[in-house]
Order: sequence, then C-alpha cells, then structure tokens
Amino acid sequence: MGIDLNGAQLLIRAQKSGVSFERVATLGRQRLVCDRQTLFSVLRASGYQVAEDSVNRLLDPMRDYSEEFLTILGAKEIVAVDASDFEGARIIHDMNRPIPDTLNSSFDVVLDGGTLEHIFDLPTALRNATLMVRPDGRFISLTQTNNFCGHGFYQFSPELYYRFLCPANGFAMESCILWEDIPGSSFYQVPDPDAVKDRINLTSEFGVYMFVQAKRQGQVSRNFIPQQSDYVRLWEGKPPDANPKIKTPGRSQKIKATFKRIPILRTAIQSARAAARYRSLSIRRNINGYLTPLANLQVIR
Repeated sequence: MGIDLNGAQLLIRAQKSGVSFERVATLGRQRLVCDRQTLFSVLRASGYQVAEDSVNRLLDPMRDYSEEFLTILGAKEIVAVDASDFEGARIIHDMNRPIPDTLNSSFDVVLDGGTLEHIFDLPTALRNATLMVRPDGRFISLTQTNNFCGHGFYQFSPELYYRFLCPANGFAMESCILWEDIPGSSFYQVPDPDAVKDRINLTSEFGVYMFVQAKRQGQVSRNFIPQQSDYVRLWEGKPPDANPKIKTPGRSQKIKATFKRIPILRTAIQSARAAARYRSLSIRRNINGYLTPLANLQVIR
C-alpha cells in the first residue's frame, strides 16, 4: 500500500483541479514508494512553493509514509484506517465489517492507495469507503487493473467503478485513468462503458494501474447493487431473433471448413486468431479509440 511517482502525479492533478485534501482518510497507512528528489522536482514543476522544513521532511529517508506529501497537497488532518495498528493507524477497524455511524460523511478525501484489493468482503469495504466521504468530497483509488494476478484477492475494471460510483448511489465519476508501468508511456482517460455502449476490453504486456476519482453528490446506500451495463442493455432491449437467417456458405467459408478438419492446421489457425485478438486489444493500440491520452503527463518511475 503506497503512493508512487505516477500516483503522486495524479493526486497533484486532482488537487490542482480543485479537490480539497483538508481532511484525508487513507485505507491503511500509505507509504511513499518513490524517489523523493524526483517527487520534489515534480512538485516544484507543478508550481508548489514548499517550505524548507517541509522539503527536509519529504526528503528524509527515515520517513516511510506519505503524510508530508499529503500535507503539501493541503491536508491538515490525515487519518489512517486499518485492521491493525502495526503501521500506526489511528482508527482500528476491519473494513470487512460495516463502519460505525460516527465515521459517516467525515472526510474530504477517502484515499485507497492499493488496499481494497486485499480485503475479502469487497462490497462492504467499498461501501464503507464511500460512506466516509463528505458531501462534495472525493473517493480516490490508486489500484491495479491488469497483470497483477496473485497480488491480492482482486484486480479491478473501470466497469466496476462506473457502475458503483454513479448518481443512483450518490456519486459522479470525474476521472478513470489507466497506465502501463512503462516509463515514457501515456496515461489514458477511460470513458464509461455504458456511454460508448460497449465493453472496454484491454490487454497489456506489463502491469496496468488505475486511478479513480469520484465526487459525492448525494445519498450513499448500503443496499445499492450495481449491474454490468451491457447486460442491462440486453435485459431492457429487444430479444434476439428466434429464427435467424441461415447464410449459404461461400467458397472461402468452405475452404476454411476444410482446413478445420485437419488437426494441425486447425490448431495453427486458432492460435493465430487468438494471438491477433489479444494484440488488437492492447492499450497502446487503442483500436476502438475509446482511450484518450492525457496531455502534458507521462509515466515516470
């Protein structure tokens, strides 16, 4: 659980866009897992005037955690919530269990820096996190979305957050950003799959991270259950044709059918098709044009 240089860049971007970090709750105490001098350079390039004593604390190699960075972003109070006090969390609570009412609507930002994927009862934990956000506050998540099998219990897709952090549940999504962990590559804004009327399926050769930012605008419900958008469209649309027209196979289809009866050729054709489909879904290819690269921001280490 921690904030790296790329997560830091996106948190800076959030603060610059008007997000208040005055009172922050972190899910788990967040480490600062990056080169501090590079982070200071990023802050300075972003226009932050950092006092000397704050710079010294930020660069202190003995300080493992992110409180000084969050303070630079405007935090006046930072509260870590964890199931144990092994890292000095102020609030000891297992997020598998519903939070007490005293924590409802308490924070300007609730920050998940890679914690939710380690919590078994994800629906309860996600509801807890969003209930803790004040009206007009933000839920922000820095998490993994691809090629992290084995890291935690889960990997997440944009669909999950777009469906859960929606007006019916008191939230509006402001940003969903993906990036491959490759220095010099792009950050990509991902649209709502329901808005483009399609699944946004993506593959990559490297680990892919996701940044989610949503603003609380209404009442959050413990009973809200989202449904995947493409299935909702199917349920609400016309049923498929019960008697589809059967096309007469042409010459090319007959040749393909002949090849499929030869085991070696069938296997080769199937393998080539599978590889082509996989490559076509690469984030960098962006074949459907759903992803929008962020201007003036690149992945760094």
